[in-house]
Amino acid sequence: MNGLALSKTDVGKGLITWSSLASKQALAMVGVFLVLVITFQIMSDGLFLTPRNLTLLMRQGAIVSIVAMGVAILIIKGEIDLSTGSAVYLCGVAAALMQTKLGLPVVPTVVLTILCGIVLGAWQGVWAVVLGVPSFVVTLAGLLAFRGTGYYLTDAATLAPMSPSYTALSEGFVSIPMTYTILGAVWLLSSAYLLMTARQSHASTPVIPLVVLTAVIGVSAWIFVGYRGIPNAVLWVAVCFAILWFLMDRTAYGRNSYLIGSNHEAARLAGIPIKKYLLSGFVLMGVLYGVAATLMTARLSASTPTSGLYLELDAIAAAVIGGISLRGGIGKVGGALVGAALLVTIDNGMSILNISTFVQMMVKGMVLLLALAADVTLNKKK
Repeated sequence: MNGLALSKTDVGKGLITWSSLASKQALAMVGVFLVLVITFQIMSDGLFLTPRNLTLLMRQGAIVSIVAMGVAILIIKGEIDLSTGSAVYLCGVAAALMQTKLGLPVVPTVVLTILCGIVLGAWQGVWAVVLGVPSFVVTLAGLLAFRGTGYYLTDAATLAPMSPSYTALSEGFVSIPMTYTILGAVWLLSSAYLLMTARQSHASTPVIPLVVLTAVIGVSAWIFVGYRGIPNAVLWVAVCFAILWFLMDRTAYGRNSYLIGSNHEAARLAGIPIKKYLLSGFVLMGVLYGVAATLMTARLSASTPTSGLYLELDAIAAAVIGGISLRGGIGKVGGALVGAALLVTIDNGMSILNISTFVQMMVKGMVLLLALAADVTLNKKK
């Protein structure tokens, strides 16, 4: 028993050390993000930092943000998913068939699309967790099989159009009065949480976090109210983030997931049902397949043969750039959002400057290499 207690303590210390190091990496990426923003603003003659462009940028990054958060959780648990782009495409095919062929209303279409994603996630989870096939191999097979299935069902054709009410799920906007209401509610709830946390830990009033929170809400109001309100796609991201942040940061499920990713043996000795946790990770990823597919088909008002192409690469890159260690057990869901924001900023800024997409791919590749180098450096410090 003493040996087991010592192992738990050692693991806990390792997680704390690693978390602080990963946070430094995420903060470094925030710094890179700010440098990019300033650079694009200067080079675009003020076109980058406008309410319209920033609103569209956030809407543009919604899909990769949602998928990146799911990939981050799998990586934290010590697994990987290379099939996300193809899985999202296949779920999008299902959504498009329900809209264009069956004429289903919006709500049943969304629910069934998410159920389709859950089936795909559970299918891969059974192979990886129950049958013991490495997730790298399972999801690589899924990358091929899911897209092939979609091509077979559609004959590699585009399915369109989706109904206007369905398209509004991504392309619609919250009204200006409701935007003020939502931002005000976020500020109140977040402030109350910061004050409550400080009181429980007997710390002083968190002045700096409150100032930062107020500044973020103020900037968000300037962006959204300055254009057309909060995009519906951004609300999807916010809801997913809130749920996943709470799950991973404030529950035993999250704490056990980090332990599983950092040390399987310690998790086993602690009595954690490892297989159930890993399988649930793939099922959760499946839910996000469905959500991302809903937004993608709504954004395009169609399902196209190229939908979701290379999405898995962007999602993994966003997670790693945001401080998620490929070795497992390290990182935060919010870090994946930072990484996604960085990638979308590169795409958007370079597009404004009329820089070739080939150059954009080269730059994103270099950013990913730098993030991996930082991950290696952190591992040496461990």
